[in-house]
Formats: sequence, structure tokens, C-alpha cells
Amino acid sequence: MSKIASTIKNIDQYHEAQPAEVRETLEELRQAIRQVAPLATETISYGMPAFRANKVLVYYALNNKHIGFYPTPNPIAHFKKELEGYKTSKGAIQFPIDQPLPLELIQKIVLFRVQEDNMESNQDVLPGIFHEMADDIEKALKENKDVLKHWNTLTPIQRNEWICWVSTVKKPETRLQHILRMVDELKEGKRIPCCWPGCPHRRPSAQKWFKNAVE
Repeated sequence: MSKIASTIKNIDQYHEAQPAEVRETLEELRQAIRQVAPLATETISYGMPAFRANKVLVYYALNNKHIGFYPTPNPIAHFKKELEGYKTSKGAIQFPIDQPLPLELIQKIVLFRVQEDNMESNQDVLPGIFHEMADDIEKALKENKDVLKHWNTLTPIQRNEWICWVSTVKKPETRLQHILRMVDELKEGKRIPCCWPGCPHRRPSAQKWFKNAVE
């Protein structure tokens, strides 16, 4: 990164550092993004203007003969036909400086990223039926998309069994072992904990075992 780039702290400064003849075009791009992602935070990332929601939605940067637009690979593949007139790579699109920006297409791409970002970050961890979802269990499930997907296919009673199985132990280190084992067994496709007599809060017959629950 150049010394000039390293001193740029926001998008206003980035635009001001560019040649006067392209500042208006950069501002058009900025405003087009803001119109469809009004809640995104403006920032500088890797020396480029960026718009962040839960993750960065898009970046852009001025190059010698084009504006590089970086929306990640998925929207480039999705809008492949509409992008046929532009040079693209896996995660980048080049908009020539001497041509008007395709603002409508840019907004479609940004909206795609907003929706993609929301789907990735707002996938709920479904609860059980008796026990509240503990923060450490929820965190472990969200760290692996395949595990979370499998978790959400379980019945409420099956989810409850996992939550109860983790919650019955007393020692923090044992609880962590249960969470790690839960993740591993969910990866294997298991639907309830192995060798588990059942949640005593919904099965009175398990109360006797529960009194001697592992610590």
C-alpha cells in the first residue's frame, strides 16, 4: 500500500485523492451503492472504499483506465450475461473510465450482495421445547454452516435433547467437551446424543439417571 493510501481514512478522502475528472463518477458509484444498501457502513478496507453490513458487501477502486468493482464471485456468476460487455475475473469487474457506469446493473449486484449477506448472517438457530438456547451452544452451531443446517432439520424434541445433554453437566471443561462432541456427532448426521436416556425435564423416567449426571 502506498503512503498516500495508508493515510486515507474514509471514502471522502479517497475521492479527494483522485484526479478531478473522475471524482464525479466515483461519487455516482458511491451514491448508487448507498441507495440500495442504506444501512451499510462506509469504510476503507485494503486501501479501497468498501461498504460493510455483516460482512463487506462490495469494494471499488480507481485504476489507470477503469474502476475496479469487487462484489465477490457469486454475483458475477449470477449476472454473467448482463456483464458480457465488461472484463471480469472471479471476484472483479472492470468499468472503463471513458464509459458511463451501468448504475442499474451495479445496484442489482449490490442488492444481490445485501440479500446474500442477510441470508448468511440471519440464519436462526432453532430452539428446543423446554430449554433456552445457551450462548455457547448457539455460537458453536453458527460456526459451521453444515452443522447448523443439520441442526435446523431436527425436531424440537431432538434439539432439546442436545441442549439438555450439554446443560446437565456442571464443570465448564466438561461442558466444553460436550459441545465439541455435539458438533462432531451432528457432522456425522446424528439426531440425538448417543447413550443419553432423555431430557428429565420432559421424561420423568430419566430423573433417576439425572441425579447421577456426569459432572
